[in-house]
Amino acid sequence: MVLLVAAATCSVAGAASADFDADLAHVEKALRRNPSQVLPHALDACMTRRGHAIELHRSGYTARAQRRLATCFELLKIPATAPAPKVVTATREELEQLATAELNQALELKPNVANGLLIYRECAACHTPEGWGLPSGSVPQIAGQHRGVVIKQLADIRAGNRDNVLMVPYASVETIGGAQAVADVAAYIDTLEIGVASGKGPGRDLKLGEQLYAEYCARCHGETGEGDAEAFVPRIHSQHYKYLVRQFEWIRGGKRRNANSEMVEQIQDFGERETHAVLDYVSRLEPAAALQAPADWKNPDFTD
Repeated sequence: MVLLVAAATCSVAGAASADFDADLAHVEKALRRNPSQVLPHALDACMTRRGHAIELHRSGYTARAQRRLATCFELLKIPATAPAPKVVTATREELEQLATAELNQALELKPNVANGLLIYRECAACHTPEGWGLPSGSVPQIAGQHRGVVIKQLADIRAGNRDNVLMVPYASVETIGGAQAVADVAAYIDTLEIGVASGKGPGRDLKLGEQLYAEYCARCHGETGEGDAEAFVPRIHSQHYKYLVRQFEWIRGGKRRNANSEMVEQIQDFGERETHAVLDYVSRLEPAAALQAPADWKNPDFTD
């Protein structure tokens, strides 16, 4: 994936390299003089980012290096006097190709679940150690999600084929590593037991929701919301109601770039009543008993 990104930006490599050198010199001067008298932790944070940026630049990933270095201007509270990095805008097809390349690569790798746990320790800060997310819908349940689905979503986010500004810093190549890391953490997530005490809807229109689900959703997502690992269709049973609503609205409105085109077309005519009814019903679907976590289950990998 990274090699493909580098290839896509080679047309401006020379100019971008010059911009990076100018930015680096500007940052290093500010680190020596600290003109804005920022606190030591800001200087330390900038030093870390400067080191990462230099490593990326030496490896040929100049655009990534510039983005890494750009945070130093904010940390040091100095004006960005060097020219702004030139950006190459990729088409949707190019983004899909980048994501598919990493997806295929990760799927072929043998996952290291132990390393997946190490990576997931950072994820757990938001997704919780059990992977159950938050009933508020701000963080989805990912426990027990199909390995291929997790890989695909991470690959899409990393390639820019799915917008998720909160996930990008935690899922990037610089943070967790390449395709092997994606394969590893996805395999670990797949081992987590699914919590069924997830956020539910108001429960006022469940009969309609059941009818709509059977007519429009069950063919792809399965009778109980179990998804389809081979087709990269996610599990949606026991998913938080408010998260389902937000994603549904983003998919219908075109904000979820990597959404299935058939689904986008299929849900265009759903009104507010239909939307909330079917998603309320989905939030109450439960996985097979063997996949469910006990009500008081705590992830043993986080108990020590």
